Amino acid sequence: MDIKQQLIQEIDNTAAPLLVEVLDFLQFLKAKQIEDAADLKEARESLASVATEGTVSWQDLKAEIGL
Repeated sequence: MDIKQQLIQEIDNTAAPLLVEVLDFLQFLKAKQIEDAADLKEARESLASVATEGTVSWQDLKAEIGL
C-alpha cells in the first residue's frame, strides 16, 4: 500500500473535527514549502549577485542604513 492509500485509509477512519486540523496542517505545510522555495531562490540570486558585483564593507553597510 502506498502512502496516498494509507492516508486515504486513515482519513476514512478519522472524525470530522480532527480532519479539519489535518487539512489546516496540510495547507500550512504546502504554504511553507512554497515560501521555502522562494527564500531559496532569493538566496541563490543574492549569492549570484555577490559573485558578479562583489561585497560591501561592514562600515559602508552601517553607513547606508544609518548606524
